[in-house]
Amino acid sequence: MFRQLCLIIGAFCLGVVVTHSYHHQPFKEPPADFKDTNNQMTQARLDDNFNASELSAPHDTQAHIDGDELTSGDDMLLALEQENEQLRVQIAQLQQQTLRAKATGNVAKQLQSIFEHQQRDEVWASEVEIQAADFLYVSALQDLVSMPVAQCKEDVCQLNFQAIQREDGNKHWQHVHNALIKMPWMRQFKTITAVQNGPSMQVHLSLKRSGELKPVY
Repeated sequence: MFRQLCLIIGAFCLGVVVTHSYHHQPFKEPPADFKDTNNQMTQARLDDNFNASELSAPHDTQAHIDGDELTSGDDMLLALEQENEQLRVQIAQLQQQTLRAKATGNVAKQLQSIFEHQQRDEVWASEVEIQAADFLYVSALQDLVSMPVAQCKEDVCQLNFQAIQREDGNKHWQHVHNALIKMPWMRQFKTITAVQNGPSMQVHLSLKRSGELKPVY
């Protein structure tokens, strides 16, 4: 009986000593690897709480930027295509003008040759020459240009114009040409050529169409 009591008291004392030792043991910091791992896990849990739409927002912004860049590129391409089309139209117009100029030059040379070799119809030629002589005064152009030559043959006339001031060049020739073809007596002519050369312009008039012209020898 006494022995059992001693064992019980001894066990009790041992438990008290162990408990006291446990409560007074100093606290140890967890290893650094443990703290880093714990922080990463905590950060991962926080990141998981973000809204999915918030995570996709940067991608939406990038897509919007790419769309703007594509639109800008399409606008530039359209502008270049329009500019190229305008250039093609201008080139075509210049080619047509060049062809017309060559054709006019050829017809003018043909009329010049006919005029040089053709006989004169005195009645008709005199009548046209008188009307041509009044042209500059009727059109109020006498202060801008002169007409030293106004001569006709059988069905072709040659008019030579000269600028009063040489530095004017071909400044007035379009105006002179437009005023000339408006004259009533000019309606009888089927072919008209005008060749400009700086301060001078030579005009040929024919009663025949250009396709009816034949060389005269």
